[in-house]
Parts: sequence; C-alpha cells; structure tokens
Amino acid sequence: MFTKYEVIDGFLKPTHFEKLNNLKLKNLKDHEINIYNNKIYKNGKTECTCLEDDFIRELFQNYHEKCFSLLQKFNKNKAALWDYSEFHIIETGSNYKYPIHRDSPFKLLSGVIYISPEISKGTLIYSDKYGKDKKEIQWKPNRGFFFSRNEENSYHSYEGYGKSSRRALVLNLMTNNLEEVCRIENINFQIVKLRELINPYLYRIFKKVI
Repeated sequence: MFTKYEVIDGFLKPTHFEKLNNLKLKNLKDHEINIYNNKIYKNGKTECTCLEDDFIRELFQNYHEKCFSLLQKFNKNKAALWDYSEFHIIETGSNYKYPIHRDSPFKLLSGVIYISPEISKGTLIYSDKYGKDKKEIQWKPNRGFFFSRNEENSYHSYEGYGKSSRRALVLNLMTNNLEEVCRIENINFQIVKLRELINPYLYRIFKKVI
C-alpha cells in the first residue's frame, strides 16, 4: 500500500492559479520535459528561473504553513530538518513518461498541484517498485497531492495524456541533511548517498532510476 497522502482540491488561490496557468514558457516536444527551478531558502534567499522573486515570496507566505503542517502530520521527526522550499514548474510533453521511482530523501514533503490542461493523467501510485496495486490520483486543475516519501512504499510515476502537454507546480519541502533523514528512516546513509549520486546518470542514459 502506498504511504499516507492527502489530496486537496482548490489548493491555490484563484489569482495564483491563473498566473501559473498563463505563464508563457518554451515550446515542448511530445517526448520532452522542461523543469523550471524556483527556490526559497530559510534565510529568505530566492533562486528563480520562470517566476519573479516577489511571486515566489508570495507563494511561500501563502502556502508554507499549510505544507509544513502536512509534513508534521506525515512525519513530525522530519519537520525540524526543513532548509528550503521548491516551487518548480514542470511541463511534460504529451507522450513523455517518467518511470516508477521513490523521491529523493532530500525531499521531506513531496507535493504536486495540477495546473493544465483541463483533462490529463494524474500521478500514478503503487505499493512496490514493480508497479503493484496501481492507482491514479486523478487529474483536476488546482488539485494538490502531497506525501512524505519513505524507502518502502512511496513509489510513483507520471506521464503525459497523449493529447497535449501537462503543466504542474511541484511544491517540495527540502533538507540538506541527508544523513539525519537516513537515521530517521533507518536506512543506510552510505548506500543512499551513492544512489543519489548515480541516479541522474542512470536516468540520462537508461531512462531508469534505482
């Protein structure tokens, strides 16, 4: 069974949703993915690629407390490890597929808010890495899906709908303290550290992760 999660409809305020929906971004081919990284750190510093500094701060002010409460609900021991938040915009082509995976342990809380189009395919969740008990968190604009990953039962994937590109806001609460996350999850730090180093290369070459 997939780990505890929460689905929240109407997650973003209408003005925020419309701004993200109307963003003018690069054209995308059917099998491509574009990731626009936007971050805000505990000290207030921001890093922006497609969102203005002021807008990232506005998103943080409006949604951080709600997300932090979800993290405390899912895994209160991880909450003290928060260092920064990601507000990434991810666009995937109509035929793009990302394989079954568990999120990086650097992610304390994983969240996605569906933006556009009106009809698409939502996140697919599974009870194991082989794709058992497949279930879709159905697509609905402005629906948020949140969970806190773990090693055994947080496998998921996502893919295009076959008809148009797919835009989502990925809202993650992040840490730099991988070793402490591994201690909380009771997993081997050295093995996880190695996995985190090689996974980007595995995906780039073989389109798989471990």
